[in-house]
Amino acid sequence: MILQFVGFQNSGKTTAMEWTIQSLSEKGFKVIAIKHHGHGGPPNTLVKDSTKYNNAGAIASLVEGDGVLHLELTQQHWNIEKMLSLISSLDYDLLLIEGYKHEHYPKVVFTSSGEEHAKLTSLFNIQFTIPYCQNLEDKWKHVSKVIAWLEGELVKKET
Repeated sequence: MILQFVGFQNSGKTTAMEWTIQSLSEKGFKVIAIKHHGHGGPPNTLVKDSTKYNNAGAIASLVEGDGVLHLELTQQHWNIEKMLSLISSLDYDLLLIEGYKHEHYPKVVFTSSGEEHAKLTSLFNIQFTIPYCQNLEDKWKHVSKVIAWLEGELVKKET
């Protein structure tokens, strides 16, 4: 199952993704997260040996330790299909995608102003709309409904 969290900057997407991942992981579901870094330029990386390898010209570098694998892969352009192909051999229940708002997957839309709301409601496959909330308690009330729906869908998928 795939679900996108989309909205403009500072609308609460990352916090909601964290809550969703934590809640579903605690219930035994395996979740993968993809984030679109839409701020221009490559994402920030710590300068480690693997980054040095990429800077020297390697198209990919992998670092493994204690069961954790970090992958840094450089390619001219990444799209969702290429990333799905990359993770296709992994065993997971849910893929959460933050961003890539014009993809066709089911979406949770996060709004922070009326103007943004109008732009985002024209997107396809919207399952939930989460309004801007001044405090985390109010945001949690909305996000918990998404989590409950996801859990129900994942349980149905298992049977």
